[in-house]
Amino acid sequence: PEALWRRAFEVRAPVLFAAMGSGGKGKGSGGWGMVWAPMFAKGMFGKGKGKGKMSSGNFKPDKKVWIGGIPEGVTYKELHEHFKAVGAKWVEVWQGNGAGTGAACFGTAEEAAAAITTLNGSEISGGTLVVDVWEKKEKAA
Repeated sequence: PEALWRRAFEVRAPVLFAAMGSGGKGKGSGGWGMVWAPMFAKGMFGKGKGKGKMSSGNFKPDKKVWIGGIPEGVTYKELHEHFKAVGAKWVEVWQGNGAGTGAACFGTAEEAAAAITTLNGSEISGGTLVVDVWEKKEKAA
């Protein structure tokens, strides 16, 4: 630990300028003073960046299905319970412009194909679901 501490001060301890004035008298006395800003405080011993957020964007198109006809008020949890029987790993229900639609993501393309044949036309909360292949949206030029 002492070697790491010493290395942090010798190698990663830049001196930055700050608008504090000279002699530590606050902002009003003019000039730019020197302030030591240790870089090790910002991640020398870091724990990484995390695993990232899960979303339908993390799945390949052949492992996703588009879901339409989702009744208003149905949550992703309810939809996930409905799709869990065919192996859904992740389900999203979209709001706003995409209201009434969503996506379900699967571990394999075969599970996604099975979900289309099994759940297309199934009912949830009084509405009939339309389950279809995922088509990547074309970007407008």
